[in-house]
Amino acid sequence: MTPREPAVLVMPFEPLTPGENTRLFAIGMGQELTSNLFRFGGFRLYTSPPNAPTVKSDTAPRLGASYVVRGSVQTSAEEVQVTTTVFSENDEIVWMRTYARPFDPQSLMNVQRELASEIATVVGQSYGVVRNDIRADPPRNMESYLCVLRAQAYRSTFRRVDFDPAMQCLQQTVQRDSQYSDTWAMLGWLHIDAGRLGYSGDGNPQTEYDKALEATSRAIALQPNNLLALKALASAYHFTGRYADSDRISHLAIDLNPNDPDILAQFGWRLAIRGNFSEGVPMLKRAIERTMHPPGWYLHFIAIDLYLKGEYKQMLDVAETASLRDSGFSQLLIAMANAELGRRDATQTALKGMSQYKALADDPAGFLRRNGAADQVVDALMTGLRKAQALVAS
Repeated sequence: MTPREPAVLVMPFEPLTPGENTRLFAIGMGQELTSNLFRFGGFRLYTSPPNAPTVKSDTAPRLGASYVVRGSVQTSAEEVQVTTTVFSENDEIVWMRTYARPFDPQSLMNVQRELASEIATVVGQSYGVVRNDIRADPPRNMESYLCVLRAQAYRSTFRRVDFDPAMQCLQQTVQRDSQYSDTWAMLGWLHIDAGRLGYSGDGNPQTEYDKALEATSRAIALQPNNLLALKALASAYHFTGRYADSDRISHLAIDLNPNDPDILAQFGWRLAIRGNFSEGVPMLKRAIERTMHPPGWYLHFIAIDLYLKGEYKQMLDVAETASLRDSGFSQLLIAMANAELGRRDATQTALKGMSQYKALADDPAGFLRRNGAADQVVDALMTGLRKAQALVAS
C-alpha cells in the first residue's frame, strides 16, 4: 500500500420511502456497491454495517479517508431512484449522481455496476486504480431479489425471529428461480445457522450442514466465481469437517477479491476457532482495519487469543467493544476477563447477559463444538466460564 492511495468510507444507504422493501433495497444497494468497489484496486475502502451508529463528522479525517460515499433510495410502483454523493474530506461535494430505473432486478444491478465504476474513476483518477470487469447474474424477478436481501438483513443480526421467514422465503425462491446462484448461496448460509445456532427443527446440526454443502455447491455450479457463493461454500466445508477444502475455497475467494474484509474475517475466524491463532488473528485484524464498525464476531477470537496469553485487561477491552454489536458470546468473554481480574459484580452482570443467549447458555461446550471449535478452544473457554461461575458463587 503506497502513501498516495486514497481512502474511501462508504456509509449505509438511507431509505427515503417508508416500507420494508425500500429499507431492504437501501441495505442491498449499499452492500452491493461496496462489494463491487472492493473489486477495484488502488484505494483503501472502509465500510460501515447497516445497523452501525451514525458516523460522526470527524470520522473520515480520523480514518485518513479522502472521500465519503453517501446514498439514498426512493421507490414507487414503477421505479427505484438512487442518489449517490461523494464528499471530500472537507465535506465538499466532488461528485453526485441520481439514477431512476425500472423496478426490476436487472436494472438495479446495472445501477450498482455503474455506480462502482464511476466512483472508482472519481476517487482513483491519477492514483492508478485497477479496473476489473464486474459481472453478476440477475434473478428472474423482483421477489427473488427481495428474498436474498431479506436473508442478508437477517444475517446482519442473526435474530431468531427473522430466521424462519427468511428460510421459508429462500426455500420457495429456489423452486421458483432455480438458476439464481445468490439464492442457493444464502440458503446454504441459513442451513449453517440452523445447525450452529440451534435453529434446526430436528436438533441435528450435521443434517443442516449437509444441506448447506448441497445448496452452496449448487450455487457454485451455477456461477463458479460468485463471491457470495464461494464464502458460503468455504463455510459449509468447515462445518462438515472438510478443512482443507474450506481453506482452498477461502484462498480462491481472497485471490478474486483480496480487499474484501468479510472474506478475510470469515477465513480468520475459521482458522482461529480451529486453534490456528497465529494465522487467523492477523486476518481478523486486517478485516477490522477496513471496517469502521466491525461486527462483534470479528473481535471474538482476538479476545480469546489475548485470554490464552494472559492479557486479561486487553481482552476485556476487546470483548466490551465486541459487545456493542453482539447478542451474547461477548458476554461470556467479558465474564471470563472480569473473573481473571477479580471483579465479581462485573462478572455476575456478564453471566446474566450471557444467560439470555439460549443457544450458548443452555450448552456452552455443545455450542462451541457445533461451530467447529478445536478441543483446546473448548477447554480454555469452559475453564474460563467455570472460574467466572465460581467467583460469583463465592
